[in-house]
Amino acid sequence: MTYEEQWPLLSARGFHDMFAGTWIEGDDPDEIARTLGSDPATAVPCGLDEAMRRYEPYAFKELVWLGEHAPGWSHAITIAGPRLRTDLLAAGGRRFVQVVWEPHGLGVHDLYYSDGSTDGRHSPVDIADPNWPFHAYTEGLTRSRPGLIDIFSGGPASPVGSLGLWLDNWLILAGRISGRLIDERYLDATRPLYRIPI
Repeated sequence: MTYEEQWPLLSARGFHDMFAGTWIEGDDPDEIARTLGSDPATAVPCGLDEAMRRYEPYAFKELVWLGEHAPGWSHAITIAGPRLRTDLLAAGGRRFVQVVWEPHGLGVHDLYYSDGSTDGRHSPVDIADPNWPFHAYTEGLTRSRPGLIDIFSGGPASPVGSLGLWLDNWLILAGRISGRLIDERYLDATRPLYRIPI
């Protein structure tokens, strides 16, 4: 799999109105869900296609498809509701990165992150900042490249031009930090769908 295949995989699964993925340090999805205030006993095991039947960005409920991703890491994809809150993860000292694509809003959000001691937001235009905690994972990632043409319209944002590059950068960075890129095998797995209090 190449890095450029990350967004097409997610887009093909129906994340047109919003994608919010959070890569979280830890192997135990139930423990992570409890940290977020969920009761794991109420989780419903399902595949992503089944979970996406409840896809409702900006709903007044939070449903998160959360499971093992790579050794030492779990991955949470928001199915309904706003992006997953990260303050509880940061308070617990967990490393995480969160990628948000919102075509009816900002397009590519800043990366929400914690390295276990420092948490915050990082702009895609500052990806090469040597003082950023995850700088070691940014080799070859740039804020722009020669010949990049931005396309702006009055409608929803599209992941092309700078927006496409920034979205690719964040998805690649998340894969480097967690040790695994998103792939079909990951997306075809069965994982619990947790209800998280808003």
